Amino acid sequence: MAVETRSSLGILNPRRVFYGWWIVLSGFLLMLFSTGVGFYGFSAFVNPIADSIAGGSRAIVATAVSIQRAESGILGPIMGFLVDRVGPRIILIGGFVIGGLGFILVALTQNVVQFYAAYFFLALGLGAGSFLIVSTAVTNWFSRMRGRALGFLFLGPGFAGFLVLGIVQLIDMFGWRYTLAGIGVAMWIICIPLALIMRRAPEAYGQRPDGDPPVEGSSSAPVALTGGGVPVSEASLIGIGSVLRSASYYQYISAFGLQQMGFSALVIFQIPALQTFGLSATEAGFAVLIWTVGGLPGRLASGFLADKFDKRLVLAAAFIMQLIGLFFFLTTTNLSGAMLYGVTHGIGWGMTTPSRLALQGELWGRAIFGRLMGIQTGTSAIGSIISPIFVGWWFDTFDEYKTPILLLFLPMFLCIVLVLTIRRPQLG
Repeated sequence: MAVETRSSLGILNPRRVFYGWWIVLSGFLLMLFSTGVGFYGFSAFVNPIADSIAGGSRAIVATAVSIQRAESGILGPIMGFLVDRVGPRIILIGGFVIGGLGFILVALTQNVVQFYAAYFFLALGLGAGSFLIVSTAVTNWFSRMRGRALGFLFLGPGFAGFLVLGIVQLIDMFGWRYTLAGIGVAMWIICIPLALIMRRAPEAYGQRPDGDPPVEGSSSAPVALTGGGVPVSEASLIGIGSVLRSASYYQYISAFGLQQMGFSALVIFQIPALQTFGLSATEAGFAVLIWTVGGLPGRLASGFLADKFDKRLVLAAAFIMQLIGLFFFLTTTNLSGAMLYGVTHGIGWGMTTPSRLALQGELWGRAIFGRLMGIQTGTSAIGSIISPIFVGWWFDTFDEYKTPILLLFLPMFLCIVLVLTIRRPQLG
């Protein structure tokens, strides 16, 4: 086991702002950009890419997104292990270098084979620069205030809607190819410097989580740390094997996997679907903006609520709000209906991630947070791989989006039951 000490890493000035909040700020900006252009924003490219190189087939474009989900599923456990062992900074920088190149390569594609090959690089970069790495970094710096720190972090994706609306306008002005190439260059310029701010756990820098002062009467001797910067004493309290033998963990990852099955397809096709419901491309982009901004109060409130109340109840409430939002989505015929969808579903989705990750941290700690999150990402990728292809195929065959999206969201009811019945595992 790798060991690091405070003396080998230096001590951050305790009179300054707790460095964990700089980690949160950097993560906020990274999530804003990468989510806006690589996740929510890709919905704006579905129609133009399909019409340009895929003969109009949405299923062909959706298959590329499924390739990304498959890569994330495979890479998730690997990235989780690496971030626990070597820290977030190197992984993020490598991810953004590859991701920027991937955007540029996609912009240059002329046929489906080239598109899939280029999208492979894009997916690889987004996987290495994903929220898994950023979330683990933030989690390692906070304990008592973990929920609110994650809540502030995930305000980033909430503001990403402004990027989506901008992407729609840029495609209209310059075309999808120049827009994608510009995104790739911007990723290098913006994300790589932000990634340099990331650090391992606070113990590696002579600090404690949340910026708490040293424990009175504690020894000033250097603390032995794991490769990820978590104290060896803490890391030894919980074993990943014990977690993987607990029913609670499988309830946790099953709930998230079922929820992602419907959500993944919705994110990819919400702009094309809203256009078939009667909205223009600009109106659909504005609805996505409302959706992401509507999630801001949910993201922030969820973090504080998760620190105060039962995290399972907060997460179940988030799922219920998403079901209400889905009703408005499937019944909308104009911008007003789409805005109702954006607000309700946005709040529900915004509440999900901070409370979910805070629940994971409460149940299984932070020493193996990245590895557990990586396993979760891998298992949830199964539904995320299938669902976009299914919705794209359904539209190509039946020329409508409502039925497949409804079918994919029905398992959300089971998610609520699974979350509410999670019990703290008995770890050996």
